[in-house]
Amino acid sequence: MCVYTRIKKYLITVVLSLISMPVFTQIQSISTHYMYNPQVTNPAFYGGKDGINFGANYRHQWAKLEGQPRTINVFADAALPQIHGGVGFAISSEMLGAFTTTSFSAGYAFIQDVKKKFKIGIGINAGAEFSKLDGTKLITPQGSGGSLNDASLSNQVQKSIRPNLSFGISFIHKFIEAGIAYTNLINAKDKFKGDVKNLRPKYGSVFQTYVTGKIRISDNFSLKPSFVFNTDFKEFQTDFSFLAGYKQYLFVGVNVRGYNKKAFESLSPIVSVSPVKNLSVIYSYDVSLNKLNSVNKGSHEITLNYVLMNNKIYRNPKIINNPRFL
Repeated sequence: MCVYTRIKKYLITVVLSLISMPVFTQIQSISTHYMYNPQVTNPAFYGGKDGINFGANYRHQWAKLEGQPRTINVFADAALPQIHGGVGFAISSEMLGAFTTTSFSAGYAFIQDVKKKFKIGIGINAGAEFSKLDGTKLITPQGSGGSLNDASLSNQVQKSIRPNLSFGISFIHKFIEAGIAYTNLINAKDKFKGDVKNLRPKYGSVFQTYVTGKIRISDNFSLKPSFVFNTDFKEFQTDFSFLAGYKQYLFVGVNVRGYNKKAFESLSPIVSVSPVKNLSVIYSYDVSLNKLNSVNKGSHEITLNYVLMNNKIYRNPKIINNPRFL
């Protein structure tokens, strides 16, 4: 049996595992661009950019493999001085073979400015996740003639809705930002409706620690190291990135995912370009460092980000001197 066929069967096994009872998915959705959009997983960063921030992200993981994971994120947040903080929302869609999850969340972050030196944010997010299992795409070794021949599976389309809640704290300084977040606080199970009643995939809560910094080398050059740590208190994931930048126009660097030889997953070159002020285009290519490397073309990820600063929105009114007070 060729390696590609083995990997294809592995992906099918992953999908089937997602709908077994009980089941735990991967710790957190993977993104190589986490340092540019921390608000996607931590609501405490809503309003952290002192303006209206718009973004979209697309990740195509393990290109070439059939049924490979694909993720789309659309998000926005805004700093609102009138409510002493910021608001934001995120819409995400993840696809893995026959299993699709679409989520929507919105939240608020209270931001306290400490002597105009740094900011502390406390944020909360609430939303819902819509899961769909398309049984017509499932394949089992014992299936035939459109039947899966498995009492735990259904060849029908089944859907489920579950609530989600997350909480976070952020620290923002000119040269460093950091945050902790606890996601999926409700920890609800999917309850698919259909021919099979015992499908109850379970999603564990995740604790995240995130830190990124800016080290100034000269007027034109700077360094941007970043680190993120995710854990469900059973397993953990780590990413470490190091970028070098010229002014605010160009950043190039690399991200390393994995924490030991056994779990060393990928090495990812990253480039960020700002063709116009406050607009960023980020691209990365994940090179697999495990056995998948021989049967896939790596993972592609691209992000578009634009920030409309508040000083462009809230302009100071024109002053007209009144002769009565001269």
